[in-house]
Amino acid sequence: MMEKDLMLFRPQKIGGMTVKNRIVRSATHEGMAKDGIVDERYVSLHKGLAIGGVGLIIGGFAFVQRNGIATRTQAGIHSDECIPMFRKATEAVHKADKDVKFVLQLAHCGRQRSGCKEYGEIVAPSAVGFVSRHHFDKKKDIEIVPKEMTLTEIEEVVRSFIAAAERAKRAGFDGVQLHAAHGYLLSEFLSPYTNRRTDAYGGSTENRVRIILEILDGIRERCGKEWPVLIKLQVDDFLNVEPSLKMPESVEIARMIAEAGFDAIEISGGMYESLTLITIKTNIRTPEDEAYFLPYARRIKKVIGDVPLILVGGIRSLEVAEGVLRSGEADFISMCRPLIREPDLPNKWRKNLSNKAECISCNRCFWEMGYKGLRCVALEKGEG
Repeated sequence: MMEKDLMLFRPQKIGGMTVKNRIVRSATHEGMAKDGIVDERYVSLHKGLAIGGVGLIIGGFAFVQRNGIATRTQAGIHSDECIPMFRKATEAVHKADKDVKFVLQLAHCGRQRSGCKEYGEIVAPSAVGFVSRHHFDKKKDIEIVPKEMTLTEIEEVVRSFIAAAERAKRAGFDGVQLHAAHGYLLSEFLSPYTNRRTDAYGGSTENRVRIILEILDGIRERCGKEWPVLIKLQVDDFLNVEPSLKMPESVEIARMIAEAGFDAIEISGGMYESLTLITIKTNIRTPEDEAYFLPYARRIKKVIGDVPLILVGGIRSLEVAEGVLRSGEADFISMCRPLIREPDLPNKWRKNLSNKAECISCNRCFWEMGYKGLRCVALEKGEG
């Protein structure tokens, strides 16, 4: 197909923001910060994505509170000191392409932290421990038992997310995305596995969603109703235990999130205890392996009305991306690993220079990040 025939390159609104095409760079941990402050590598990375033709960039995983840090090289938006370098990144993106939108993902790691003891106590909705097999500072398993948050601490986290959104707006971002997936704090509140509370923030589905709606209300009040607020939403914990979060409850949560006024919903799943790391699935070789969250999208799209649904999960080919959009089961397609290897993949698709990403789904960009930051390790070593 020619570019003019592809839905993939038609503009679409997210709230009051017009995105030039339907390709989203999904947020990830870039590993390009010290004490939360990003560096020039971060600026260059996102400028390259803008030049490469993506419509919406979601910058990854900025912690909103000092004890919300997950790894030592994680970006932060917890203090005003983080703003100048973020502003340099947003200016670089908008200068590279004024039509590219740049949103910052706001996060709190909750109980899923790798070291960083000096950043404060590990907290979570409930004191549900686990053995972390993803500890970046030590090459061994480590048992983590978080402290159950008090009501005062929950209120502080809500205020921290709101303040972080205001800082993101001051830094020039076009909106924010709340990270409520992958077992981090907001999804810990959503999941009955990690949330055993009996107060207003636990028990019923409505109570477990409460913290997210309070954050949204605060951001709207502080940043304005027109400034886009997106959410990355957990749809399945992928745990073989009861209770845990899965459909149909996650479909009901998506309906509540949409009715509350979020501007777009990106769906994902999995957490540190998941038996299969479906959030970073390997061996994506055929079209049938792609878009592995599509079954969830089909059900969620039916209940969220006109709120755009962003589909992530193993999308590698132009054929699958276009097919998803034409089916009406999602409004945007979201990729991360393919754009690490080929930041210009959208332009290649647009110019009919490629039909499939070069990404070999090895996940070494994640597992071998270290202190070098996000990059395609396979490409660096001449593989694939």
